[in-house]
Amino acid sequence: MRKQRLAGIEKEIGRILSEAIFLEVKNPNVKGHVSITNVKVTEDLKFADVYFSILPSIDGKEVSKEDILEGLNGLRGFFRKKVAEQMDIRFIPEIRVKLDDSIEHAIKITKLLNELKG
Repeated sequence: MRKQRLAGIEKEIGRILSEAIFLEVKNPNVKGHVSITNVKVTEDLKFADVYFSILPSIDGKEVSKEDILEGLNGLRGFFRKKVAEQMDIRFIPEIRVKLDDSIEHAIKITKLLNELKG
């Protein structure tokens, strides 16, 4: 499959899942605590690796990474169903949940640099 087509499918899956998390997910361990940072689909469309970033808590309620990951894994079937409802493709990929810690890593590096500066 052409790279442009895969990129379009990845972008659309990301949009569908972001919208579903924002509007439909009721799990308090997930809603408001995660954001999709990237989607990678295999060339045969069997799997879609969806990368989630954990957002800083705005309501003061901290949720552990394990609880968030468990909540996201519990929503995999729901995510796949949403993709199937909104996309017209022959194969609907199985959703695999991955945590993306790049934002946390960047914050750590920024703190270290700030400590060195002053």
